[in-house]
Amino acid sequence: MRTRCCCFCICVFAVLLNKACLQVTVEGEVGGSAVLPCSSIDNHLKKEDITVYWRHNSSQNVYDIIEGEGSVERQDSAYKNRAETFPIEYMKGNVSLKLSNLQFNDSGKYICYITKAHKNPSTQLFVKDRGNHGTATRAERIVSFLILLHILQYI
Repeated sequence: MRTRCCCFCICVFAVLLNKACLQVTVEGEVGGSAVLPCSSIDNHLKKEDITVYWRHNSSQNVYDIIEGEGSVERQDSAYKNRAETFPIEYMKGNVSLKLSNLQFNDSGKYICYITKAHKNPSTQLFVKDRGNHGTATRAERIVSFLILLHILQYI
């Protein structure tokens, strides 16, 4: 029974670790700002070839880059005057997004659709209260618990 439990814990730990490594995670504080990374290895694009769509939770339009120009024409009002990119970096393949004046409802999954590169990297943003310094996230507590279980089997 003990071997089965240990094996289960190790398997769960491996799955959680693998899942955590596949997605970029960024943390920010309410009122602060966060940079959500996104880049393309194809940095030989012409300015007019650079088209990127930033989306939050698959539906909210956060920011668009159309043919190398930032566009807020179809931007969701929740991001007005809070989302920006770094145009000088576009030609280097860097199309990261800076989100300012963070709110709790900004937490979630952000997808960076790079049209020419056929890539859709995602970033998970966690926004926490300024007073929560040192507080472990749920995932961190689960991983710590699983490591503890693994260590306890040898005691």
